[in-house]
Amino acid sequence: MSDANGSTLNGVTEKLGIVRDQVIVGVADAVNSTVEAARVAKDKASEGIDSLLDQGKDLVDDAGDVIRNRPWATVGIALATGYLIAKLTSRGR
Repeated sequence: MSDANGSTLNGVTEKLGIVRDQVIVGVADAVNSTVEAARVAKDKASEGIDSLLDQGKDLVDDAGDVIRNRPWATVGIALATGYLIAKLTSRGR
């Protein structure tokens, strides 16, 4: 009877070892997939940030061109904007 129990115990131990190995492989695959998904998300975010920075630089360049080409119109617009902001903020006082 002892030999039967020993072989049953060895069989169970062997199956548990196989299951453990399968779980380890499954967890490793899940971790690798998560790392890859994070890497892809980071790359897409970096591309988006770079695109936004380029658009901002283009807007600043365009504004600089307008100021250089029409300085008096720019001063007039700035004064009018300041006047309107002052009027809107002083109404409640």
